[in-house]
Amino acid sequence: MVERITFHFEGEKADAHRMNFYEAARFQYAAARLLVKIAQFRADGKFSESISNKSNHDIELIAQRSGSFNYNVEESGLVGDTFLNVRLSDLVAYVAERVIEKLDESTISHIPLDSLGYVDEDDDEEYVAPVFSTELEPNQIDNMADAVLAGDNLTAALPRETSSIVKRRVAEIYRERRLTATARSISQISESQSQKLVAMAAPLIVEMGTALRKSATTLEVTTQKRGPVKSVLFLDRKMARDIETAIVDRQITPILGDVSQFNKENGWGKLRIENGAKTVSFSIPSDVLPSIRQTLIDSMKRDLVYLKTYFVRDRAEKVKRLVVVGILPTPLP
Repeated sequence: MVERITFHFEGEKADAHRMNFYEAARFQYAAARLLVKIAQFRADGKFSESISNKSNHDIELIAQRSGSFNYNVEESGLVGDTFLNVRLSDLVAYVAERVIEKLDESTISHIPLDSLGYVDEDDDEEYVAPVFSTELEPNQIDNMADAVLAGDNLTAALPRETSSIVKRRVAEIYRERRLTATARSISQISESQSQKLVAMAAPLIVEMGTALRKSATTLEVTTQKRGPVKSVLFLDRKMARDIETAIVDRQITPILGDVSQFNKENGWGKLRIENGAKTVSFSIPSDVLPSIRQTLIDSMKRDLVYLKTYFVRDRAEKVKRLVVVGILPTPLP
């Protein structure tokens, strides 16, 4: 027989409908650890200090509606003088650009897109999605992402893998728009402040992704001020696994290499290093891309370009990819 345990809070006023997010999250983390540890004790007469995937008992959170769990939080308007005149979602976009790898062409290719029909919620007539060739092209992904940002619900009718790709690109494009709109404020973040911010945020985003091990298939962080809901961060299980095994360096490392590929729209590319013996992928955050895009394109006409990068390493400390945050003058031979 299923037992439901409810943790019930009431505010000071009868109509109170908000809690402090940090306090509520600390409660949820503590309550989860408590229940799992006493479940361990019930099973074995002992409990572990840390809770691993194997020792995590199946104590389940109940959905608000089938298949969907929403944690809705709000921030009050900016009051008084602040260091940055931006929304919290803008800073989520800022750190996500440095932690989450950009879409690359190999991820997009070889994903079939069938001819699909679906009914638009605002239209009684059936809409038939455009028929592409057997493989998706980057521009087709961008076209679909733009349609979603304009209010189309076509992802509901796409195969899961294709839908995830489109949602990932939607988040990338919207982050770019947010960071472009707040470029003047964002530019006040110094190099050292950025390093500290990313070092703090990266492991927390990784921790957020642990819910995708078994509990959920995707995680979206969305924002809504006026108008439709927009996505600033999207993770599926593969992306969560990728960032879980990736560590962003705390310091910037200049590196000299030959740019062999570069997507000027989303900032993804490939760099040949070690005299061409090794190729590593890189991504450029959306707030950095406009200021270095043309310089990088011009630099590709030469053999080598000198990049300011963060190394992203695996657990064995091997370099998996680079996050490019600037271009330096190419040193003389």
